[in-house]
Amino acid sequence: MGTRIRKLRLQRGLTQDELADKSGFHRAQIGAFERGEMNMTLGSLLLLAQTFEIKVLDLFKGVEK
Repeated sequence: MGTRIRKLRLQRGLTQDELADKSGFHRAQIGAFERGEMNMTLGSLLLLAQTFEIKVLDLFKGVEK
């Protein structure tokens, strides 16, 4: 999931700081999500999906098991 978040962020030309500002997360949390060091709650997924203006289900596209 972390690589998917990073890919979406980079596709939109956002830095971790910019994504943090838009989503309300701390920059360190964004980095931890992207590195897979922090588990994401359903609420976190929903907030990121809203920030990226996509459906939560779309966050899982291309994510391997």
